[in-house]
Amino acid sequence: MKKVLIAVLLAAMVIGNVAAIDVKFGDVPASWGGALTDEIETEIRNKVNEKYGKYEDAKDVGRAMSNANALASSSGYMHSANGYNLFSVAVSGMVAGAVESISDAKDFIDNYKDEGDVYFGVGGQIINATVGFNVGRLFKWDHALYLTLKGGLTKFKYDEFDIDAYNLGFMVNYQLIEDKGGHLVKWRGLNVGAGYSYYSSTMEWTVDKLDTININAGGHNFKYDADLNVKSETTRHIIPVEITTGVKLTIVELFGGLGADFMFGGDNEITADSDAKVRLEGNDDPTKSKMHFSADGDDDNFKMKFMVGIGFSLGPVHIEIPYTQYFDEKINSCIGIIGGVAF
Repeated sequence: MKKVLIAVLLAAMVIGNVAAIDVKFGDVPASWGGALTDEIETEIRNKVNEKYGKYEDAKDVGRAMSNANALASSSGYMHSANGYNLFSVAVSGMVAGAVESISDAKDFIDNYKDEGDVYFGVGGQIINATVGFNVGRLFKWDHALYLTLKGGLTKFKYDEFDIDAYNLGFMVNYQLIEDKGGHLVKWRGLNVGAGYSYYSSTMEWTVDKLDTININAGGHNFKYDADLNVKSETTRHIIPVEITTGVKLTIVELFGGLGADFMFGGDNEITADSDAKVRLEGNDDPTKSKMHFSADGDDDNFKMKFMVGIGFSLGPVHIEIPYTQYFDEKINSCIGIIGGVAF
């Protein structure tokens, strides 16, 4: 029994000490004269994990990516067109960000390089399309019931970032209180809505020149230099719930409301790869090395939010600039522009 316990403890110790960052080495130059032994490779792996292990703690950057994309995917619906009789069609572009502070947004790459995990996320649905129907009219109800279908795509590069995303969803809105007023001033009544949205987002960025690792092993001095190519992949299911109202002043529409996003399921993973080089002091021929790791980001499951916006309507044509933000000590917000028609 004692032997079994000892074997289990030893196995646990070995498993616990397995390097979380996978480090591999290429062909060693002949000029090294066999300086890179198996023992020295193990020492270099340990040093790499010790120095770069902070990048595996991707909880905050994963959470920020999730929140930014949740905001973007649940936005993009027209508010000023509430009250239409038959159907509506609109296109929009939405961009969302999730940061600790504005300064963090400006210096994300440097902060990520220094700290290994920063609350920073970008979400966007650059091209959205919605089609809405007044299904309440089919049942001849006194109050309008709207069903709006939405889909969106994003694919763009900006500076160090490469973003690829899409979303699908719908909203069901019920006009609880009808519009009241005349042509000059009109209260838009009270509208309640709930729906579903799914998004998939991939964002990639590069961190150049990580801190050099100096290693003394086997009587030799080595330097390990690496860049880091990082990929954030998030998917999420969202149930948005909203209550909105507004005021129309001739052609100007002012609207606002409160809501919540219930988020569940999906994946949130950060992966990183690196083409690194190992240099032997006094030798001009480097050895190539590859580094890889993956980590799971955190997710929020519930967020309260508020929505405000301004729009312009002339006959069936509507243009809106909506803004949405989560109630949070951090900055999680989404802004965009919507243009459409409603009949």
